[in-house]
Amino acid sequence: MPKLVDKNSKNSVNFLALSKEDVDRLLHSETIEVRLEIIKKVADSHLNRKYSLSEVGIAEQILRIIAKDTELKIREMLADLLRHNPYIPRDIIIVLASDVTSVALPIISDSTILSEEDLLDIIATTKEIKKKLAISQRKNISKKISKALIDTKEETIIASLSDNITAEIDEIGYETIIANHTKNQQIIDSLANRPALPITIVEKIIALVSTALSDSLRKKYKIAAEAVEGESERTREIATLQLVDGDLNEKDVEKLVSQLHVFGRLTPSIILTSLCRGNLSFFEASLAKLSNIPLANAKRLIHDKGSLGFKALYAKAGLPEKFFAACKLLLEVVSEIRSSKEKIIGNKYSDLAVKNLLAKAGGQNIDNLSYIIAMIRQTN
Repeated sequence: MPKLVDKNSKNSVNFLALSKEDVDRLLHSETIEVRLEIIKKVADSHLNRKYSLSEVGIAEQILRIIAKDTELKIREMLADLLRHNPYIPRDIIIVLASDVTSVALPIISDSTILSEEDLLDIIATTKEIKKKLAISQRKNISKKISKALIDTKEETIIASLSDNITAEIDEIGYETIIANHTKNQQIIDSLANRPALPITIVEKIIALVSTALSDSLRKKYKIAAEAVEGESERTREIATLQLVDGDLNEKDVEKLVSQLHVFGRLTPSIILTSLCRGNLSFFEASLAKLSNIPLANAKRLIHDKGSLGFKALYAKAGLPEKFFAACKLLLEVVSEIRSSKEKIIGNKYSDLAVKNLLAKAGGQNIDNLSYIIAMIRQTN
């Protein structure tokens, strides 16, 4: 049977025999050192399930009293001892979580007893940033908690949340972070390193990184913005199109294209570059968006065996007429390459695409064909 030992006494105290007077004496009448030792024994035995049902009730009553002890050191030790204990009654945990910062932080950081509602209440009612910061560092916090933390607009908290890769953040949450903290490179870098980002968020981060690159080049070489704008835009385009190189589903590609269109980044340059890279899905979705027609209809027109469908869609999308003849040949080449089951990428793809394109041209003088060939080489 578990016993509480008072170092200053010759006798062990039988746990089940503890009266209210015994509890008061053990917890309040002895020195801090003795009380700390007793607290540790009670907490450890409770965590390791060494008590019977009747003993557990007594132990928990002791812990309730300790949680309101006037000595800060006592409450701090109790909180540290109970932070990983999943069996403690909720009312004890709530008392500790509501205490001063040094007592509350271990509980707020680690206790699984605290519910989502408890954590939301702490975020809503406390003015102490350290408590909110502790919540932002918890494992596997929900989207609802992340939203509440994001709504604080505290950069320290947002940075901590962004670093926490186990935290769930929804797309609106990511958009809010980016909108409110665009200039905070630490936060943007943390977001970039998070796994499984929505495709639209990845594109926005790429756009921010490209802008930062542009600013850096201007300052470093002391040249006008116009001189680096082309390179910065090119970097952004290639990085964006690399998102589509993987196994991105059609719906996500359409979503990405729509976002680019909204922000004025669905340019003829990125669309032609996508075709040069063999990104048929991006090319198709782009023409559908610019022509304001369903994707299924755009695909039929693009791959129409006749000569009218693609030409009409190309014109309606507002792509440069001077590139049409070269693009039509390239479209045929890309379609043939992508119809094969073999995955061809990099230099192997560009070599094959250029070879087939020249073969189809058959020596004809086609406007801007050399430019398209150069783009194929550069973008792959």
